[in-house]
Amino acid sequence: MGSFLKVGKYRHINGRIDKRELWYADVNTSGSSASGTFIKANSKLIALNWQSNTGTIGLIPLRQFGKRKGDNILVHAHSSTISDFDFDPFHEFVLATGSEDTTLKIWNLKDALQEGKTTITEPVFTLSGHSKPIEALAFNPVAENILATISGDKTLKIWDCSSGQELKSFTFDNVLISLSWNYNGSLLFATGKDLKNRVIDPRSGESVQVGEGHQGVKPSRCVWLGNSPYVVTVGFSKMRERQLNLWDHRDLSKVKKTVTLDSSTGIINPIYDQDAQLLFISGNGDSTVRVFDLNTQFNPEPNFQELTPVGSDTPQKGLCALPKRALDIMEVEIDRLLKATANNIIPITFTLARKSKSSFAEDVFPNSASVKPALTTAEWLAGENRDPILMSLDPSLNPDRFDVDFKIASGQENTAQSAMSSIFFSESSPETSTTKTESEPVQSTPVVQPVTPVVQEPENITRTGIIPKIVRTSKYRHIVGTPFQKNQFHTNLKVSGNTSNTCIAVNSQYVAVPYIGIGGPLAVLPLSAVGRQVTVPCIEIGSSLCDFDLSQHNPSIVATGSEDSHIKIWKIPEGGLPKNGKNYFTYEADLIGHNRKIISTNFHPTAENVLITTGGDMVVKLWDLNQKSEKLSFQGHTDIITSISVNYTGDQFLTSSKDKKMRIFDPRSNQLISETTTHSGAKGGKSIWLGQNSTIFTVGFNKSSEREYQLWDSRNLNNYMSTAVLDHLSGVITPYFDEDTSVVFLAGKGDGTIRSYEINENEPYVHFLNEYSSGTPQIGVAQCQKQCVNVKKCEVARFYKVTDSTIEPIQMTIPRNRMEFFQDDIYPPTRSTKPVMTSDQWFAGETKAPTTVSLCPEGMVPLSKAPPPPKVETKQLGSVALDNGPTRSTIISKFLDKVRVQDTEPETTEDDDSEWD
Repeated sequence: MGSFLKVGKYRHINGRIDKRELWYADVNTSGSSASGTFIKANSKLIALNWQSNTGTIGLIPLRQFGKRKGDNILVHAHSSTISDFDFDPFHEFVLATGSEDTTLKIWNLKDALQEGKTTITEPVFTLSGHSKPIEALAFNPVAENILATISGDKTLKIWDCSSGQELKSFTFDNVLISLSWNYNGSLLFATGKDLKNRVIDPRSGESVQVGEGHQGVKPSRCVWLGNSPYVVTVGFSKMRERQLNLWDHRDLSKVKKTVTLDSSTGIINPIYDQDAQLLFISGNGDSTVRVFDLNTQFNPEPNFQELTPVGSDTPQKGLCALPKRALDIMEVEIDRLLKATANNIIPITFTLARKSKSSFAEDVFPNSASVKPALTTAEWLAGENRDPILMSLDPSLNPDRFDVDFKIASGQENTAQSAMSSIFFSESSPETSTTKTESEPVQSTPVVQPVTPVVQEPENITRTGIIPKIVRTSKYRHIVGTPFQKNQFHTNLKVSGNTSNTCIAVNSQYVAVPYIGIGGPLAVLPLSAVGRQVTVPCIEIGSSLCDFDLSQHNPSIVATGSEDSHIKIWKIPEGGLPKNGKNYFTYEADLIGHNRKIISTNFHPTAENVLITTGGDMVVKLWDLNQKSEKLSFQGHTDIITSISVNYTGDQFLTSSKDKKMRIFDPRSNQLISETTTHSGAKGGKSIWLGQNSTIFTVGFNKSSEREYQLWDSRNLNNYMSTAVLDHLSGVITPYFDEDTSVVFLAGKGDGTIRSYEINENEPYVHFLNEYSSGTPQIGVAQCQKQCVNVKKCEVARFYKVTDSTIEPIQMTIPRNRMEFFQDDIYPPTRSTKPVMTSDQWFAGETKAPTTVSLCPEGMVPLSKAPPPPKVETKQLGSVALDNGPTRSTIISKFLDKVRVQDTEPETTEDDDSEWD
């Protein structure tokens, strides 16, 4: 009878998948499945191997459930796949990452997160001691700042994370592939590619025990079973079956117990809860999490009793467990696992049923590991051993252990940065919430100092997922893109997308696109000639068309550059090109100067008849179209120029090139002003001046082939002001800037979207506004002159999008109420289409700012001068005769008072004779 009572206290643990509103949706773990680790978490943060083969870690606040909104927080850690990463157990904002690029990096996330940054690129230390890819890393569970790493170079290294120094290095006769520390951090258990297990003294490098491990060809993993002599390894047998092996670290000559699991192929990373003695098993690609009770209360060895598994229909890529201090203790939550899938992080909660949840369940929540180290780095190196410092999980003893309400405390600024800080730093420092079981040791200087938060009222908050949202005020926040009706499209075209730079150009009268055909035809269509194009009039260049531009000052002038290095100037006849079925061959000038193909042709924005060209010879040339000759040449580039932009006053040029450099130079003095390295990706970037500001906006690719933007101050190119990753698409992005609204539009070749960002002086300076999306990919996009927009419909920008068969106008509008008035707050005076100087004046050295004109239509009243809106009249009800008589409640009250008086009067005992008179 007694044997039936010898059951573990967690035998009836209930595991369930949390409801969807508690999931972390829209994450990106797709990519190589070869990464060893996909997800790790502590009480504040979740770290995710972001698209796993890009060397990037995505960070998510533990309390930020639901869909990812806005920019993701990304740590661009390595140039190759991240093989393993983990949080420091004693400093919750310290992250260690190891990669196939052989480097180990230590990251201090605190400052970046407090500042509200969404991209983190600067580690505290980059440690390059290994010569081959890092296989695994593990923090010491007792000693502060001690980290162990193993690598394909057959070495085990011990590091001091506070100084970035390599403390120990030991070489073995084979590659170690997994690590686990024992309870007091004095020994390491390791599995190797030679199919052997090792118990290693990390301070001497001696292999205390060596024995045969799993005999399958796939990697095995290990985990030390808390404060016990036992270790569990998970691997494959010779028959390719997955199996659990139990080992006594004092004798590895034979296995203590073997449990055959199944014949699946996914590699398992075991998770062990040393407080509850529960082992969680789920391999890559598995849909089910299996649970084993390793209770040693009645048996000297773990009994491996399998409990009820938790199944789902979604295969996992990675699994991790939260620390005990992050659980909902009063709901008797024993464990919470985070399951990473291709697009979501799914919480799996394990609870015990209790009749009453009003008191702390002391029997199922023993003291757990705290965030206080028991040893300093020096003490551990000197050979001292101590057990971890434990803390009670009882909320009444440690009220600060629980998360406080995620609200910005009074006195803080109402900014997005404050909101970001409140997500991470509104909790009490965990260092103040531990109950020690021994005297506090002397601590070394940590990498991250504890944060002193502003706490309102500590309380046990359930996982509501409510995060405060700070709405940024902006006139352009609701900008929206809308395509014109289809009867306003140019259709039935045969557009070629093979030009090296421009795929569409537009001015106030014409739109031009490269056309399919022999001789490099360029179709030039009047904007008014919408609809189905039966006969498409084209200019025939005579060679493959590389680039072209339409003059904004004289709409009938067209410049083309071709593969034969010729630049030709064309004048469109009045009324457009003849529609006689023949191409147009008559050019005004043929400019020869480049000795390789033309890369770009651009008209100068402020000076009339000045043309800027770049070629495959990496030279920038300026031409005077009045004299039809070359005037200036700049030769300071070392690779192909991918973009060129002219500043607001027209006296300085900005270029980006495939050598990853951005240059600012004065073409008239042939002087390079400054240069810097921008995007690190293999593809070339593009850059533009941002109007009258001194800022520069660039787009390109990073080392992980992600598209990104950067914002620069042209007066100081030592470092960018802001940066963020856009996506993982491969199309080259072109930026467009609206000087009047300070809005940047980004359109990529092959995309179906146009993103809009507002640039201002408030950090992070670049603010996402909206995204126009369509199902048709674009070959190119061109921005129309501001004079073409419809101000009566609050249209602030217009783009022309070209596909393989259509040209589609898209209007960017801002919703407004009183549209009968001219909205002068969003329509400041704009750049005039008239040039401010002649070519002779500009080449002579003159500099003039563009003239501006008002966009207010004649007879339309500006909103700033409009009368105030009429007040909404309230309906007046007809006169109602008031009844001054007593109310119903008054009558009832008087009646009840009279009854009470009668009840209190004494009864009459004698008859009153007068009553009978």
